[in-house]
Amino acid sequence: IIFFMASYSFSQVGLYNQCPTKYQFRYLDKVETEFVSSPDLILWTSVHGALEWLYKQINIFIIPTKEETLAKFHELWDEWIKEAWDWLMYKWDQTASDYIRRWEHYLDSYYDKYSPFEWIKLIWTELQLTFQLKEEWEETWRPFRGFVDRLDKEWEDTFVINDYKTNIYLPPEQKEDYREQLTLYALWVKEKYGKYLKKIKAKLHYLHFDICDEWEVTDDLIQPIKERYKKTIDEIENKKEQYNHNPNDKNIFPTKSNSFCPYCEFSNLCPLFLHLNQEDEVLDGWVLWETTVKRLVDEYAKISKQISQETKEKDTIKEVLIEYADSKWYEQLFGNENNMKITKTGNYSMKDKNALKQYLIDKWVFNEVWDISWGKINWLVEDWTIDEETAKELLEYKDSYRVSISKKKEEKIEEE
Repeated sequence: IIFFMASYSFSQVGLYNQCPTKYQFRYLDKVETEFVSSPDLILWTSVHGALEWLYKQINIFIIPTKEETLAKFHELWDEWIKEAWDWLMYKWDQTASDYIRRWEHYLDSYYDKYSPFEWIKLIWTELQLTFQLKEEWEETWRPFRGFVDRLDKEWEDTFVINDYKTNIYLPPEQKEDYREQLTLYALWVKEKYGKYLKKIKAKLHYLHFDICDEWEVTDDLIQPIKERYKKTIDEIENKKEQYNHNPNDKNIFPTKSNSFCPYCEFSNLCPLFLHLNQEDEVLDGWVLWETTVKRLVDEYAKISKQISQETKEKDTIKEVLIEYADSKWYEQLFGNENNMKITKTGNYSMKDKNALKQYLIDKWVFNEVWDISWGKINWLVEDWTIDEETAKELLEYKDSYRVSISKKKEEKIEEE
């Protein structure tokens, strides 16, 4: 039996990882949102179109000049601007000339860097691709689709996946989203052109910074990424099945607060922001008398801040008094009205949980302490189940203190 599922893309999986609720709104509930075009989107489209035109000319042995390439960009820009004028929104008081100047600079730098383009052997440009995320022995088919800006052949046996990025901020090296995307696309390249190549490379062209991030795509690099995306897709499919049976369950696709929330087109539906634009409601609570929700939120925040500050001061005083008592060998300190008893104890913590687990398995006691809590660890040491040498190797000992407060000549009033 072969199990088929809907086709996925990087944007879909990325949206699910960003916020499952947003994924639900867009792909399951198919909530319609108002389309708002942006100069950034138009510039992205125009620059990609100009570079596509450039390489198609190169592929038929015509090398356009820089001026001709820039003219193509202006032609595409004018077409898109005219079509999207009614929906266009500029940010940060920028104008069309600001965008055009910026992208003229990008194309100018790119052309100078790669001219005269004699080494290029173009295979595809603006390529839509579909491939499967599955192993040969698997019965589950996970169709995956993508889009490659340019695929070309370099030297005798190297295929290169190219992607143009128009970000005005350079992603940090540890941000792997873009690299994972091109790495996974290599599966399609291997499937279609495997007999022609010995090596696959990927290049991320950050046009704003004139930087090219380049790496070789190997099987060792592909496999863990492939497995991770397979796992996420299977998770989404499982949640979709749950949702189909119980669409009112809000916990299937939970919200996830992140830096994209202020720009989310579904904020008017999202539980995280649903209350934001609502009228303030009066709560007739006999304990708090009559008040409003917003006033209670502010009052709670105020009290929480006070408690937090008091707790911080309390912990500081406690540490100072414990250190003083320890240095003087006192076990009880006396104030004018209260006594403070300090009991010194100690706890063991694990250095290596797996090593400790294996040790307990070998001692035939693991079933008794399967959760390996700190309390049971200390009990095992006190019971000599864990000998002194093993404790030094696998455990770490730390002093701890228990403090109790009592009124003078009265019963104890607090313990912590």
